[in-house]
Amino acid sequence: MKIAIFSKLTIKEDEIRKKLENFDVDIFPPIKRGDLTSAKIFDYDIIGIIDGCFLQSTAVAHREILKVIENNITVFGAGSMGALRASELDTCGMIGVGLVYNLYKNGIISDDDEVAVTFDDNLNQITFSMISFREMIENALNEKIIDEDDSKRLINSGKELYYPLRTFENVIEKSKISGEKREVLEKFLKNQPDIKRNDAFEMLEEIIKYIKKQ
Repeated sequence: MKIAIFSKLTIKEDEIRKKLENFDVDIFPPIKRGDLTSAKIFDYDIIGIIDGCFLQSTAVAHREILKVIENNITVFGAGSMGALRASELDTCGMIGVGLVYNLYKNGIISDDDEVAVTFDDNLNQITFSMISFREMIENALNEKIIDEDDSKRLINSGKELYYPLRTFENVIEKSKISGEKREVLEKFLKNQPDIKRNDAFEMLEEIIKYIKKQ
């Protein structure tokens, strides 16, 4: 079966190829509007969407995904744009995978900006996603690096910032956390796992399981 994966951001091309080394896979950058309308897309049996562009004029449209599903292509979504679209289209046949998908599906989060990040021309992530930041702050609280008041200020400050401005440095400064606590917190956050990344790998596992069942 022929597979197309849209990512290269949350997880990199070499990581995807290693995971799917025994399969026929093509890997594309974050999905944008129009990517699913080209004739070559209909050569694939499976499409996995992880990352995508979030500006309103370029985000992949629901109708594009529905069109490929109607053409008997199996579409998986996880992590970022994939999780968001899967939560909206799973009743139409899109397959959602992972924690982020379930948070959207169950209405625990609803805003698009929860998974949005910015990245440079080489697909290196510049800002953090709010949904991953929430998990990181919870971990910092559990580790007693911060207290409850710090946690609330950090989450509120992160949410108030427009997503292209969400860096650890910006949100910590906005939260008025300084001194040694700031240094320890910044180091802690930069070494925290990204839940979107975990979900992306889970989706690849689910694709493998799906193929083996065919």
